[in-house]
Amino acid sequence: MTEPTPSQIAETRTLDPLAKEFRGATLSLFDLYRASVQAGGGVVIEGRAFTDCVIDGPALMLVLEGTHFDNTNFGQTGGDIRNMLFKPMGTIGIGAIPVRNCSFTRCTFQTLGVTGNEALLNMLIEQVTTTG
Repeated sequence: MTEPTPSQIAETRTLDPLAKEFRGATLSLFDLYRASVQAGGGVVIEGRAFTDCVIDGPALMLVLEGTHFDNTNFGQTGGDIRNMLFKPMGTIGIGAIPVRNCSFTRCTFQTLGVTGNEALLNMLIEQVTTTG
């Protein structure tokens, strides 16, 4: 894992946490979530489009309805997407960052885990090819 550069850290701090569209940004999912909540955006990251972004963890993303991944690089998975997937054990995902009706196009995830319903997890296992 590489450390963010000072310019990447400054870029994350200057992003509008309520923006509906992010292009070419490097951002921490947790920092975006916290800033969005503090700015009155609610407890779900919702209705956002991320294009050509680097989304950093460590964090666990709870993928809710309407969220799509197009040509997304899920990062270092050890060659198996299941290494970054977490199966919910109950009916809610306490501690996970919920995203709903979001799109991730040509994004790269770094140290980001994913959880969601069984259909989503199975789709990711079946459709995502990883290289290492």
